[in-house]
Amino acid sequence: MFNQLKKFRKNQDGNATIEFVFLFPIIIFLFLMGFESSYYMVRNVMLERAVNVAVRDVRLSDGNMPSFNTFRQNICDQAAILPDCMNSLQVEMEQIPIAVGGVDAVKGSIKCINKNAADYQDGVNFDMGTQNTMMVIKVCALSEPLFPSTGLGVRMQRFGQGKYAIVTTAAFVTEPGDRSMEDTSGGISAGG
Repeated sequence: MFNQLKKFRKNQDGNATIEFVFLFPIIIFLFLMGFESSYYMVRNVMLERAVNVAVRDVRLSDGNMPSFNTFRQNICDQAAILPDCMNSLQVEMEQIPIAVGGVDAVKGSIKCINKNAADYQDGVNFDMGTQNTMMVIKVCALSEPLFPSTGLGVRMQRFGQGKYAIVTTAAFVTEPGDRSMEDTSGGISAGG
């Protein structure tokens, strides 16, 4: 019996299995967290690009300005990677007052709103501005984490139905020219 115990102690079968059992969960955890953060960054970059392309049309427009829903649709068309974009996108655009401390008037976080909530309203803070005005735009898209139980997914701030926010902001000056707002009924309403 003593010889059997001595053999068992010297036997190294299964050493790789023990290392695998300890290291595999850590490696998978790091892989999933890396994948989640990469996918979040891709969504963020695509949203920023989409906002810049949509804002360019507003900034340089010399004719019809897009309505709130058309502007949101333009962003969603450019940011194709955002799932259910039209139902998860909140857009705020407002003028920055030209005065000392004017930027303070538009500070604050964007309202990432659950569109299924009873108090939700589209286009509450959506002003295209007039020519030669400084504008700020804030856009928030809600997205579900791919792996909510990983470290990154657990630490993200959640909004309605467990979704996290992808937020981007931009500032621009509108170019001189006639600016009229597109009417959703097909006509054009007068602008500033």
